[in-house]
Amino acid sequence: MQRIQIWQWPNLLALDAALIAVVWQAVFAKLFGMQCTLSSQIVLGLSVWLTYMADRLFDVAQREPDQLQSYRHRYAKQYAQRLWLVWGMLLIANSAIAVFGLTSQQMLNGFVLLAFCLAYTVLNQRFSGKFFPKELCVALIFAAGVIIFLLPNAFLWQPSIAFALLCLINCLIIGKKEHHVDAALRTRSLAGISATYIIPLEIACAVLISLQDEAFRLPALLTLAALIMLHAIQKRLLVEHFRVLADSSLILGPATYYWLSA
Repeated sequence: MQRIQIWQWPNLLALDAALIAVVWQAVFAKLFGMQCTLSSQIVLGLSVWLTYMADRLFDVAQREPDQLQSYRHRYAKQYAQRLWLVWGMLLIANSAIAVFGLTSQQMLNGFVLLAFCLAYTVLNQRFSGKFFPKELCVALIFAAGVIIFLLPNAFLWQPSIAFALLCLINCLIIGKKEHHVDAALRTRSLAGISATYIIPLEIACAVLISLQDEAFRLPALLTLAALIMLHAIQKRLLVEHFRVLADSSLILGPATYYWLSA
């Protein structure tokens, strides 16, 4: 495996995914004047990491090293035993924090989301060799995870759909750029047929975001603008660099918004 730069490690270890979820949970909480407890943020961050890492480890479990074209898959294959050990310890810690730190309603919501995460993992591993819309599933589950501990709140749905579209665009442009990774893994998903509808999705997302409150609209539009720019120049960027930048775009919007409003 080639030398990995320090700025690639958060993406390699799926830490950026956990950070994205926690940051956007704070955006939604501020939007509706709700309180994010430390427990809910820790449980959300750990849950996202556990889901991403488990999916990655399952992806590499039955595959030979020469099938693994991405840094994250090669790393997961090389250190699978250690990663599973860390995964198990963090699962126990996350469960304990959830039991003692979440309300009964939050626990119930979390179990529902967990059921969908398990179903996604099973179905993706079972059908990805033929076809499975993993990008759509990831976007919906990720968006649901961000708001799950803030429910019930009827006003969350419109911005949640907009955020799900942001996640879907992110997944699709990464999948399109990484088409050779999926080809080597012999998996098929929406990324293989995404070229024709990424731009319409970007337009629909921009329209929906523009209808939202300023506390959501500004960070979301900044994120969308970054994703559109990356989509436009994606041919000039190396695959691994593109993935890091695309995922970082989901943090850039909220971070810039909070910096400007500080």
